[in-house]
Formats: sequence, structure tokens, C-alpha cells
Amino acid sequence: MIKLREILSMPVFRNFRVVAGEGGIDREVGTVSVMDAPDIYKWMKGGEFLITTGYAVKDRPEYIRSLIINLDKGGAAALGVKFDRFIHDFPADALEAADELDFPIVSIPYEFAFTDVINPVLWEVVDKQARKLLYSESIHEAFTRMVLKDEEIPAILAFLRKHIHRETAFIDPRFSKVYFASETDEDSSICQEWKQWDVDAGNRKERTEGYDFYRMHINEEEYGHIILGERLEGFDEFFQDYYQIAIEQAGIILTLKIQKQMATAQIETEYREQFVQDILTGNIKSKEEIINRGRIYNWDFHFGGIAVVVDIDRFKEQYLQELDRERIRRLDEIMRRILNISKRIVKKEFPQYVYSRMSDQIAFVISETCGKRSRFMERIKNVFGEVKEEIQRASAFTATIGVGNYKKDIAQIHDSWEEAKKSVVISRNMLREDVISVYDELGVYKLLSLVSASEEAKEFQHLYVQRIEAYDLQHHTELLETAMVLAACGWNLKEASEKLYIHYNSMKYRYRKICQILEMNLQEQEQRLNLELALKLYQIRALS
Repeated sequence: MIKLREILSMPVFRNFRVVAGEGGIDREVGTVSVMDAPDIYKWMKGGEFLITTGYAVKDRPEYIRSLIINLDKGGAAALGVKFDRFIHDFPADALEAADELDFPIVSIPYEFAFTDVINPVLWEVVDKQARKLLYSESIHEAFTRMVLKDEEIPAILAFLRKHIHRETAFIDPRFSKVYFASETDEDSSICQEWKQWDVDAGNRKERTEGYDFYRMHINEEEYGHIILGERLEGFDEFFQDYYQIAIEQAGIILTLKIQKQMATAQIETEYREQFVQDILTGNIKSKEEIINRGRIYNWDFHFGGIAVVVDIDRFKEQYLQELDRERIRRLDEIMRRILNISKRIVKKEFPQYVYSRMSDQIAFVISETCGKRSRFMERIKNVFGEVKEEIQRASAFTATIGVGNYKKDIAQIHDSWEEAKKSVVISRNMLREDVISVYDELGVYKLLSLVSASEEAKEFQHLYVQRIEAYDLQHHTELLETAMVLAACGWNLKEASEKLYIHYNSMKYRYRKICQILEMNLQEQEQRLNLELALKLYQIRALS
């Protein structure tokens, strides 16, 4: 297509003038047709520059206004009229309508035959299409050569910059990177504006003011965004259509580049994460093997480390319940964003860290390279407190974070990992979720978790709990749950009755029945303590 403005600027049409609707002079023209009937708009396909003597409407001046409206609705580019043949003047209401719609009415000099208009316009349209096609082929070949040479993204952006005469940048949200043309000066406006931009946390709408923003995607899957900044010397509005071709071709090449990086990164990630998981699960027993393999990834495990687990509350339940593919894709995207956020925050304080995603969990192994751990736990809490806040802000999910003990020997890090996981489970099920739970600060719960698997603990638990369980099973009662609520409420019968939504008298009856079954006087503090310990052991064993 060619703009009407370009047609009217051709020397052959220098005597043509726009008598109405000049605001639409940049409408695109794809073809020229002769209007031989007043209802021609019914057969239009859009982009027509219609030319007419006005013969079809010469006796119906009242129809001309509605004709203009219908031509505009049908997608016509403009109407050219040979005045003084059959029509001398357009009705005022028709000219008004053309101005309101920005629909150009062009006056064609009397001496012009229709072929004098049709042939030059069509030739220009075809010629422009041919030029665009040749340019598209040449730019495609140039970008293809860059792909074959495995040119890096900055070089691709530099090539684009050279051809469109505008500053260029590229946002890669998958790898949280911003790229610039290789020859872009660091003091340039686009570099200054975007180099510190946080891909995950940035507000895209606010940051794109004054920039053109081109989204690259395949089947709604986003691969990045090309940003165009200031126009450089040599920019020509006339060739903007050609620039669009170059941008589109660059987008294709950059998408291929990102897809290749993703495939490579996926393989590397799988190997790296498998290594981390082997460390955490204790599949690698040798300290030397861990240290040597860690060097491949520039990880220094000489000082040991601490395991931290970021467990996204209720994420797995929501994911497994989802049936809609688009919503599952969004959840995957959310988890990817959570991972990037967590990595970014942790890296600021602890450059020496490794990580692995495990379903709805992210596992971190953090080390102090200098071997000093003063205020280490405080720093861990501060950093992961920020992680927890950012996750909720960016995703609306909360996270329960478990922290194990520091292990000087990296071969023992799986013990720290087990402690971190146990901290999450105990906190979420016995205390509350959406907290940072440090294994060493779990108090009695930590102690009980250490002994819960012993035969003595089993016998102690059964001594109290088994009797109540057996009674519940036989009589279809809920006395075990009642005992747990009573213990949690400090044996306050009124508070416990409110939590269980039962009458106070019912609670008194249940309390007496529990005392009777256990043959205990729960007024005595020591006997209460024994029952409370047995109940906590029962809960811990139920979680393991």
C-alpha cells in the first residue's frame, strides 16, 4: 500500500487538491477503482481510491452525504471527483461529513482521463510492494547470515540500529537481562534509562513512555521485547514501512536466539539442579567429590553451608486442581517469577549460593566464603524476610521458609536440608504458615522431632493417645481432637468450646470423659504435661 499523501506528492498529480477530509491524507491506498454505481461500497474490500465523474449521483445530491459515510465504513481510502463534468459542487452537508470522518475528497482536474490516474497510482503501488519485497528478502538474508555466524544479541541489535536509525534495546524476561546494541554509547538515553531496569519488578507501562515497545511471542508465549528509543541522524519517516520489516525480521531472529539459549540453559539447569539435589538428598557422600564437581559451576564448598527451603503455601494444591491449560501456564509463569525474585534478593547478600527448584519449593544452599558466620543467621532472616514479602507482592502467594543448621562439612548439608524441611512442616502444621522457621528455634518441637521415631517415644505416645483413639473409634466420638484443642488453649474449657463450636456443658462432659479414659487427674500440672507431650509426639509422627 501507499499513503494518499505520497500519491498527491507525485509530480503528475500536482494540480490535484483535497477539498474536504484533509485529516485522512495519510490513509493507505491499495488500489484505484472507478465508481460506476452509487452502492459500490457493498463490494469494497478496503484501501480503495475511488474516482468518479459523479454521473451515478448527479441527480441525487441528497444521497451524497450518506454515500460518503458508507464509503468510510467500507474502508475506502478516498474519493476523487472530476468536478465540472456532471457535478459542479458537493453539497455542504457532504463536505461536513467528510471533514468529520477525515475522509478525503480529492478534486481531479477536468482534463484528466481515468487511465491518467489509475496507471501511475497502480504502478507506484506495485513498485512500492516490489521494493518492500526486495528489501524484506535482503534484510532476511542478512539476519540469516548473522544466525549462521551465531552472532550475539548485541550484534543483532547493532545491525537493526544501523538500518532503522534508532537506538535499540532488548528485554529478555526469561533470563532477566537487558541487552543493548554493541556500539551503543553508555551515556545514551536508552542505556541510561533501561540498564538498571528490574525485569521482574519493573512497571512496564511507566518505563515505556517515550519508547516504542515491540512484544515478541509465539502462540501467546512471550520471548522478549524490542525497545526503540531516540531517532538518530538519518532517520526518514518516508521509509518507516521498511523499518517495520527490519524490526519484524530482527524479532524473528531474536526469538530463535532466545529459544536456543533456553534449550541450552535447560540442559545446563537440569545438570546443575540434579547435582544440587544429589547434595541435598545425600546421594553424594564424598566431600572431595562435591567440592570438585562444584568447581565446574564456580561454586566453592570448602566452608560448608546452610540449607534454606522456600515453600510456596498452597501452590501445589492449586496447581493440581487446575484443569485449564492457560491458567496452568500462568501458574508456571508465577513460579518462574518467584524463582527469579528469590535468586535476585539472595544473590545481593550472599553471592556464594546455589539453588534448585523442587516442585513448589526452592532449595538454597548458602555459604560464607570467608568462613565467618557472625550475624549470619540474622542476615539469613533479613534476606528471606525480604524474599517472603516480595513473593507475596509479586504473586499474591505466601511462603513458609525453613532454615536448617550450618554444616561445616558440605557432605552433611543433606542434614541441614532435612532440618529445613522439617521446620516448614512443623511450623505450617503446628504453629502457622507464612513465617520463617529456624530449626534451632523450634524449642520443644525440635526436641520432640529428634526423639519421635524412638521406641520409647512411641510407647510414651501410645500410653496416652492410643486409649483415646480406641475410644473414638468404638464410640464414634472426637475426644482426641478435643484433647488437642484443649491443650492448645491452655486447658481453658470456655475458649476450647468456642473453637470447636460446641456448648460449654458439652466441653465439660468431654473433658471429664478424657480424664476417665486416661485415668488421670488433669488438674495436676505434671499429668497435663505428660498428655501434652504425648499429643505433640503424635502430631509430629503424623507429619513425618
